[in-house]
Amino acid sequence: MDVEGNPGIFAPTNTDNQFLHQSGVTIYNADKRSRKDVSFTVTYVSLSAVAAIWGIVAFASVDQNSSLYTIGFYENSSTCDIHKYTAAQPPQTVGELSTDVTFAKAFNKAIAIFLPISAALALISSVLYLILFRRYAKATVFLSIGLSVACTFALGIACIIMGSPVAGVILIVFAVIAAILYFFIRSNLALCAELMALSARAMYENAALVPTAILIKLVGAGILVYGVAAFICALQVGNVTRNPAVFRPPLLGENEICHNTEGLPIDCCVFKQRTWAIIYCIFDAIFISWTTMLILEIKLYTVADTLSQWYFSAPALGSSAVVGRMNNLTRGSVRQALRHCLTTSFGSVAFASAIITIINFVRRLLQRAARNNIICCIINCIAQPILALLEKFTSFATIATAITGQGFLPAARAVFETLTKNFLQTYSIWWVPERVLGFTVFLFSLSWGGIVFSITYGMTKNKDGSAKWGVPIVVGILCFFLMAYVLSFVAGLLMDAINTIYICYAFDKDQRRVTHPEVHSLFAQVPGLTVENPDGNIMYGAPEPAPQPQQYPPQQLYQYPPQQLLPQKGPYNGL
Repeated sequence: MDVEGNPGIFAPTNTDNQFLHQSGVTIYNADKRSRKDVSFTVTYVSLSAVAAIWGIVAFASVDQNSSLYTIGFYENSSTCDIHKYTAAQPPQTVGELSTDVTFAKAFNKAIAIFLPISAALALISSVLYLILFRRYAKATVFLSIGLSVACTFALGIACIIMGSPVAGVILIVFAVIAAILYFFIRSNLALCAELMALSARAMYENAALVPTAILIKLVGAGILVYGVAAFICALQVGNVTRNPAVFRPPLLGENEICHNTEGLPIDCCVFKQRTWAIIYCIFDAIFISWTTMLILEIKLYTVADTLSQWYFSAPALGSSAVVGRMNNLTRGSVRQALRHCLTTSFGSVAFASAIITIINFVRRLLQRAARNNIICCIINCIAQPILALLEKFTSFATIATAITGQGFLPAARAVFETLTKNFLQTYSIWWVPERVLGFTVFLFSLSWGGIVFSITYGMTKNKDGSAKWGVPIVVGILCFFLMAYVLSFVAGLLMDAINTIYICYAFDKDQRRVTHPEVHSLFAQVPGLTVENPDGNIMYGAPEPAPQPQQYPPQQLYQYPPQQLLPQKGPYNGL
């Protein structure tokens, strides 16, 4: 079936691609696209079908008594029969029951209060973050850094005063490390603010991306919930048997102690999982890992496709069309981006997500091996930056796929040639915006989790010992993760927008175009961009100041005379 010929609900509106065709832009492929990387589409769909159908079998085969198995049953049951063991156990005392009820009551009360507050505060903070970055980027960057460091430091002191010196010292150390980091990169923070302002402006001009990204994550979360639930159920498919390592199992009673051949106490019973359930767990684990990265890549592709439509809706300087400014651009079509992503380019997106899944697996494997000996630790230190660079490049290739409609490997090759020919060394500076956003999100989330912990501690301080520490710790951790998840979502959108505009700028350079003087002026300030083109005719990078800058409008510094414009060439011509 030709999905492009019969797009259905993904049909573009009348205004879609209008400016792209009028301006003669050939970098963004707005025409009919063919399916790419079909093998990865088939592989992922097959894996999903196996995980879904086999998961139903796992749900139906769960041991119905799994919820009754306790640590005491595994350790002490001589018959490994849950019904005999339960019948032989004395009922819980009134004190045990009251302790459980007290903990549950305090936990439910705290959750009912702080989870809604955390969710509302995170959403409000996210909206304010986008607005402030668009209007007051520099002030927002420095204010968020200052507040996050100050709040974390103050919270550490408060923990020490309240009698938690370990937690307090940890918070103070985090605050000091963050302050030192920001001090050493202070010269780049202003540029970082401008990049974030550009990103926030792009998101503001294409506001439909925010609810679309939320919808993508919600749908993905539903799929992951099914996969995780099926995995947990598969772990419970089997039966309880006697531990084969037990030497001379007890013959009498249901509350005995079992020993091995060396006389050491061991569990009397073990849960033996069925072979097919183990195999399914392996398949399901691959499906969960791949799907998690696929959701992020679908979001990135949708953002990249939409923003590249918006970016290239203005004609390049020197063309016959009227020079377009950012405030006169056409919004990108989210429907067209989703149509491309879920049909013709789905295999390419699955390819990219599979690569990132493998990279993350290798990174965790190296981190775990680094704990064993010094050689593995050295290998890990060398490999981690390389893997991080490869992951970043994979994201760049996904953006190139969204812009050009090529398969993943041709797009990766094209973007690599473009960056190599022009400004590959910009990787050295590209971590700054991501680290600023990441550190800010982490410190704000940590501060809020600490505030919730302190308040909950005060609410439960008159309870018994278990509720006194258990409830505040659990509630504080949950609120921390909720705040971090929502803020990280917005930070991820900002980074996706920055990376997309960066690749659009790179393609502009490779085609000898200046579509947006504002963007070229900003990225020309990034260290390491001044490179001579292989033909020797044009020097890309921050231009030297003119002897009399007042005689030249800022825009003219990034315009090329018509006679210097070279014919469009490169891997994107004619798409």
